[in-house]
Amino acid sequence: MKLIRKQIFKTVTLCFSLIVLGCNPEKNKDEVTDSIFNLSHLDALGEVVNISGQDMRIIHIYADAPDYNWVGDDDEGEACVDDAARAAVVYLRHFELTGNEESAEKAKQLLRFVAYMQTDEGYFYNFVWDNSLRINKTHQNSLANEVNWWAARAVWALGVGARVLANHDSSFASFCLTTLDKSIPKIEEMLTAYPETVTKSGYEMPTWLIGGTGSDASSELLLGLAEANMISPDQKYSSAISKLSEGISMLQYGNISSAPYGAHLSWEGGWHGWGNSQTMAQVRAGQNQSAIVEANNFYPWLLVNGWLHSFPLESPGNKRYYEQIAYATRGVTVGLVQLYNSTKNEKYAIMAGLAGSWFMGNNEASAKMYNSLHGYGFDGINSPTDVNKNSGAESTIEALYSVLELEQNSISKKWMFADSSAPEEITKSGKNYRYRVFTVQNNGEKESVTVIINMTDSEFELLDESEWNSFLDS
Repeated sequence: MKLIRKQIFKTVTLCFSLIVLGCNPEKNKDEVTDSIFNLSHLDALGEVVNISGQDMRIIHIYADAPDYNWVGDDDEGEACVDDAARAAVVYLRHFELTGNEESAEKAKQLLRFVAYMQTDEGYFYNFVWDNSLRINKTHQNSLANEVNWWAARAVWALGVGARVLANHDSSFASFCLTTLDKSIPKIEEMLTAYPETVTKSGYEMPTWLIGGTGSDASSELLLGLAEANMISPDQKYSSAISKLSEGISMLQYGNISSAPYGAHLSWEGGWHGWGNSQTMAQVRAGQNQSAIVEANNFYPWLLVNGWLHSFPLESPGNKRYYEQIAYATRGVTVGLVQLYNSTKNEKYAIMAGLAGSWFMGNNEASAKMYNSLHGYGFDGINSPTDVNKNSGAESTIEALYSVLELEQNSISKKWMFADSSAPEEITKSGKNYRYRVFTVQNNGEKESVTVIINMTDSEFELLDESEWNSFLDS
């Protein structure tokens, strides 16, 4: 089997676009030609340890302002699979896009750590106490007893590793698939609940996702299986992909003017920002329909009305706005980039950039949440006057992932530097509209786009300046 798999790797041809990403200081918003992607802080959060002759990389979970030195957690530990897997995806994508050998090696070191944390049954522990890699086997966020968040992220990273490294290091790519496959029986066991459903809050919901209805965590699991299936097509992958995709699609209700606004619910209790990779995952799995629904409904709703922390399904009007974090923004930005790549519909590239402008200071606190001089991704916006300037692993990685993907498209990259007005409302011809105007300075010239929601007909449009003026004059 290993020989066959290696041969598959050697014969599969992958076509990737190649660009050079630099590490430049903070820029004026007029200058959008150079890269602002900077791995410096993520590199600094990493530490290489050698276990049984194998170099493994861990990512230290916290780094606090102003010095940004490593900070551990007395209850959880120093490093975890969650962040190692996230970081591996970013390094792999950087290698895929640039050919940077250092990023490929760091990704492999991280994936060795991920594999080290896997049990014989195929589950994963999450946290280690220190650089001796003593595993925390008792904390609730580190248990290896089910398919959970860190198992999903581990599968995601391993799937990306298998695909991206196939032509670069077929032996290591095979190792990634073998490690991933060790978890397949547990994933299949979880999916035995298919196609049973349960009614919650008046909605029919799946029971076969992570935690039963966990669309958020399941989307990251789906990403990994989709990546594995791209490089080594197999019924065991495709069957799980189909069931996970169906379950995620079932957790989508409402439209742009009716709660829950066409969003993929995170779980049966409602929606929260973090972990919602559903649009990304559906596109990578070749299931665009529910991704398009979210992109045409919930994402314009967010762009016009502003970012959210969460809302409960039973009372979606009871919205929580803070804190706002990079992990919530990444799902939108990268999801829209992926959808543009699949559909070639330019509006998704524009929206991706507009969503990414959150990182550049177009947010309620008017604060840059990504510092390109050092590669910091700041930990969150607590209120319009309170920004958490710590830069832990999660926020750093999620910010870098967003910037890396946004820069691959010149349209998204331009609109990433937009500012915006406050949302406004207008009534025309008996129809109610809500809108927000985004403006960007590019080579000294001002350009604007308006995201406008037709609340009466539950539709949205993107209008350039002339189209917007024509709308106002009509």
